[in-house]
Amino acid sequence: MATEGSPQRGYRAACPNCGAPVDFRSPSSAFAVCSYCQSQVVRDGDTLRRIGQGAELFDDHSPLQLGAAGTLAGTAFTLVGRRQYRTSDGTWNEWHALFDNGRSGWLSEDNGAYVLSFDTPLTEPAPPAASLQAGRRQRVQGTAWDIASVISARLIAAQGELPFPPRLQGEFVGADLRNAQGEV
Repeated sequence: MATEGSPQRGYRAACPNCGAPVDFRSPSSAFAVCSYCQSQVVRDGDTLRRIGQGAELFDDHSPLQLGAAGTLAGTAFTLVGRRQYRTSDGTWNEWHALFDNGRSGWLSEDNGAYVLSFDTPLTEPAPPAASLQAGRRQRVQGTAWDIASVISARLIAAQGELPFPPRLQGEFVGADLRNAQGEV
């Protein structure tokens, strides 16, 4: 949640399906899942529009929960949303971390450790999925990355506030890349 002196301004509106309150902690967030009826809603100015029904989350007993808070480099953040994915090996979560300075990130659990990532636009096309193989090295935007794993996954559920609507259909290929600077 934004602290005093923060540039954030929250917004609350009634779910267009059930009337329950739907909260937006970030003025830039345009999407949320109603915590009562699982309706997927899009924020358009001062109104909410229902665009679909979300799936139930798989109970994975994660120690992380919506509302959990932390700090990174002296800047506080709160977990305001979650995307849950499924692979042939199980499920995992990516938590939408909203920082008090307005920045968004993604916190995920990675084999007992936590990884915090930030969306970074590519300045060149991403490598084709078929070219990605675990154990190989891949250059992306001029940096050498080691491919730790390549998986097929699908987004199965979402919860809370997200910066954009989740795409709940179809599989995608994901690759875990790591570089010499310890970045993931």
